[in-house]
Amino acid sequence: MNIGPALLRLDGDARVDFTGVDEDFVHLTVNRGDLQLRVRGGLAGQRLKIHTGNLYLVIGAPGDYRIAAEPSTTWVAVAAGNLTLYGDSGRISQLLTERQQTTVSGRNLTTVRTTRSQDSSFDAWVAERNRLDDRAGSARFGRPTPLVPALVSRQPQVQYSPELQAQQEQLLEQQRATQAVRQQIEWQQQQQWRQQEEQRQQDEWRQQEDWRQQREWQQQQQQRRDWRQRAEQDRWQQQQQQQQMQLQLQQQQQQALRQQQEMQLRAAQAQALQQQQLLQQQQRAAQQAAQVQQQQLQLRQQQELQLRALQMQQQVQLQQAAQQNAVRQAQEAQLRAMQQQQQQGASPAQQQEDLRRLWTSPSSSTPP
Repeated sequence: MNIGPALLRLDGDARVDFTGVDEDFVHLTVNRGDLQLRVRGGLAGQRLKIHTGNLYLVIGAPGDYRIAAEPSTTWVAVAAGNLTLYGDSGRISQLLTERQQTTVSGRNLTTVRTTRSQDSSFDAWVAERNRLDDRAGSARFGRPTPLVPALVSRQPQVQYSPELQAQQEQLLEQQRATQAVRQQIEWQQQQQWRQQEEQRQQDEWRQQEDWRQQREWQQQQQQRRDWRQRAEQDRWQQQQQQQQMQLQLQQQQQQALRQQQEMQLRAAQAQALQQQQLLQQQQRAAQQAAQVQQQQLQLRQQQELQLRALQMQQQVQLQQAAQQNAVRQAQEAQLRAMQQQQQQGASPAQQQEDLRRLWTSPSSSTPP
């Protein structure tokens, strides 16, 4: 489709709504499918705006553009020129220039890392149509002229003479020959042009392949840089975690050492207290043993004293018994003597004195 300064090509399953087309404004809505937009010169004063399911874009310069729309994802590639992506009601924007592409998901222009095929049947068909349009003069956006113009026009029926008819036939033969030569030349030119186009196509494919490889290489380099940065961040985080773990381990070890020292100190204090208590118990036991020994000694002394007292008492009793025996014997002797004196005629006073002496103990003092 020729739309103003733009040439629009659609894939088989593409769906496009034309919501506004005039001299100053072209507004398209792509609901789904792939399209290729080729914008030539003459864009000054005219604005190209394309809506998709999640954003809208504005063409800012002549060039070649590819758009693949889905309900929530849009892929945009710029081979030449520049365009601006707008999301979230125009509050977020992103500029794409020559040899840039992106895949955007949602209305916040969130970039999604995807890889699209660059050699699909639609791309090949678009490239072939571009070559045909360039050859046919579609760059002027006009109706292409026929490749072989009609060299023989229809003449009115006129009666000729044989000579004139022969001349006319000869002229027609010459015209046919000239036309054949021209057709041959044009065919050769077409062949040459086709070869040139094939060469140009191969060059374009090589350029596209080089661009794709360069883009992939740049993406790989960017991914490697991202990986290095992530690896450095992960390494730094691991170092920080290791340092924190080491610090925590040191703190735990110091705390365990303090606890162990406190336990040892408590154990030493408890042991000292036990030793002190044991020493006190030993001292008490020694004191008790000394008291027991002293009591035993006192008991033995008392027993000895009691034994001595008992012995002395026994001795006294023996002495008393001996004295009593002696007194009894003396009394018996005195009694016998008195009996003898009585028999011999002693006086009564003397007999009483003898009886008093007899019944008085020798150890007792004489009464007054």
